[in-house]
Amino acid sequence: MEFSRFMRAAAPLALALCCISAPSVEAEPSPTSRGGPECTARERGYEDATVPAVGQTWTLDFGVNSPVGPGPFVATIAFTSASQATIKVIQGPAMYQGLTQDITYTSTRLRSCQYVLTWHEPKTGLFVTQVEDYSEHRAYDTVVDPAKGTMIHFTGTLFRAR
Repeated sequence: MEFSRFMRAAAPLALALCCISAPSVEAEPSPTSRGGPECTARERGYEDATVPAVGQTWTLDFGVNSPVGPGPFVATIAFTSASQATIKVIQGPAMYQGLTQDITYTSTRLRSCQYVLTWHEPKTGLFVTQVEDYSEHRAYDTVVDPAKGTMIHFTGTLFRAR
């Protein structure tokens, strides 16, 4: 057997044996409660799933000086069903202040208490992909504006409003 063929077979086996003995590491749960769903399930896998926030309103706080402009940018998202929600800008640049949009979204569960949502905003024409992490109370957004040919990213705090 050639040495290179031997290495192609032996290297993955050695790596697998090495990794089997490595200790597993698990993140510590968040010490403070900000309201929301119980995030203790341990099942794994990707699947289409309903976000646990249906029937609830959540606040997204993207902080000050976000990519949309200076000053705070805060919005709420009220989940009315497994595919419908209403988004309202509470604080933000003048052009977005008070903007309310009904959206149709799709959701996929990434892991326990973490979902990715996608939607199109009919009034602004924006396409949004948002990862909502209910255990860490974080939201990660990517917004595409086809009219301007731009893509921006947001990271914010996600907490239950009511």
